[in-house]
Amino acid sequence: MKAVKNFNYLFQRNNTYYFRFKPANKLSKSEITISLKTKSIADAVNAWQKLIPYTEKLKQLAYLSDKFNGTQNRLFIEEIKSGMLKKLQLNQIDELVAESEQHCLTSAHMMKASVGNDGISFSDNNRERLLYLLGDREEESFNIRFGKVLNTLQPDERDSFIEAMAGAGYLIHKFGLNETDAFDIDKDIERAKELLQENGFVVEENSMPFKVLLSKMQSSQKIQNELILSVLNNEAKKERELSKMIAVPVINTPVASKVVESNTPLFSEVYKEFIAHKINKEKLADKILKSYERIYLVWQAISENKPIDTYTPKNIGRFIDRCFELPRMNILPYSRMTWEQRLNADVPEEHIQAPKSIHQYYKWVMGVFAFAKRDTVAYITSSPCTIKRNFKANVRGVFSEQELCLFLKAANSENQAWKKWIIYLGIFTGARRGELIQLRKENVKYDHDSKRYYLLITDIHESQNLKTENSKRKIPLHNALVEAGFIDYLKTCKERVFDKVTNPEVVTAWMPRKMNTLGIKSTNELDHIRSFHSFRHSFISKLMSQPEININLLQQVVGHEISTFGTTSVYTHRTNNIKELIAIVDKFNID
Repeated sequence: MKAVKNFNYLFQRNNTYYFRFKPANKLSKSEITISLKTKSIADAVNAWQKLIPYTEKLKQLAYLSDKFNGTQNRLFIEEIKSGMLKKLQLNQIDELVAESEQHCLTSAHMMKASVGNDGISFSDNNRERLLYLLGDREEESFNIRFGKVLNTLQPDERDSFIEAMAGAGYLIHKFGLNETDAFDIDKDIERAKELLQENGFVVEENSMPFKVLLSKMQSSQKIQNELILSVLNNEAKKERELSKMIAVPVINTPVASKVVESNTPLFSEVYKEFIAHKINKEKLADKILKSYERIYLVWQAISENKPIDTYTPKNIGRFIDRCFELPRMNILPYSRMTWEQRLNADVPEEHIQAPKSIHQYYKWVMGVFAFAKRDTVAYITSSPCTIKRNFKANVRGVFSEQELCLFLKAANSENQAWKKWIIYLGIFTGARRGELIQLRKENVKYDHDSKRYYLLITDIHESQNLKTENSKRKIPLHNALVEAGFIDYLKTCKERVFDKVTNPEVVTAWMPRKMNTLGIKSTNELDHIRSFHSFRHSFISKLMSQPEININLLQQVVGHEISTFGTTSVYTHRTNNIKELIAIVDKFNID
């Protein structure tokens, strides 16, 4: 690696530029090397200027290193390095998507002008051909449609059509309509990577934030293309409805304005001061310090790092409610998982962290904000830690009959198909979130004897994983699912039932927002926690209350281990007879 003259910390290897910094030995024996992913010296210097301020932070940390132990110093270095890498966070995704959407409506009217009487002369026939080209590209690619159009034209007509198309060419290119398939996953990934690179983010394709960004960009692109068609078709009402779905850039929202105007330090910076105070003034024990460090990792994985005075009780509540769904870290397989894997895991009731552990998380959060409120610190005047949670019981709550009806009514008006069917399947199958997300089209079977469809919950495909062997099962489709159009929806799917949902965490994050919109509380009157998993609890509870229910068959429908009854358990087997399982599922009704 060769140093670049006149630019400290800038190096070159194989024509690619790198930023390279060696912290003081007492801080770390490892150097920080970051690829700038460019062969252009101008681009490299531009990136280099953005990274230089972080070297000053590392130098300052070296002076203060004696006040902290080795673990703390490593934690601080990793935090600074993370800032240098500019890793995408979940809370930044909406702003990126909004920026890509804000010019859509103007562009749509520009396209209309270019193909109408006010722009290039475009005959009615040519207009119809353009609309055909902009049609549903999940059925045919743009290139295939374009070839078909050209084959129907006479030579002189082709020239006229191609000339007219040139007028709208830049817009067609902008929306990716001259490529093989605007919804091709590889091209979608490339668009997401380009967006991140344009905004200076590191691209981590396997990270949860990247997958969420990809999913949101796919949904956004579909809305944008529908908006273009509504403008071209002069469908003013539909245009108005779709334009409301285009995101407003985050910089214009009240929350973002508050963040910009805040002069207080970030939570991470206050936390460093909090830890230093605890060590120097209160002689914090190493055991408690390690506990704090573990909790801080959870906070970083779940919460947004923003100015300390911008947090609200809702932010704290979301953090604590999410913690209630985390697994215990001292048992397999969770002890070997990364935080991303733990957040994505479907955790059975018996593996969830105890409420007293979550209470320690809450005490930790309260301690940080209490420090920020101290007279000698005074970053905030009041603490947002005013939420009420039951830390004595770890019980999953169910939804009432009325609440389930609210969910179904809302599902029928959803604009995104996956949101409708994830609700319907959650309510009428009792399947786990992860089991539903990984469903493939081939997992929906038809039983000729009973003349009923059923779900085959399996892990045959490489993309599928199940919690236990008992999770492999058949679930007859409830008649309500078929009547609502689920089988028709399947015909529009390719390989996966939920193509647009690339990560279970998307559902986890969306569910509380949906509940809030419907006025459904995250805890019921008994302080039992409700989440997407509560659909499963509601399904099981309603069926358990039915008279003469066959417990063994119910256990098979929901994927529980079959109960044993002494020597009789030898004669209790799993059934492949769909008719027997239908008798269980059909007992589930919502009035």
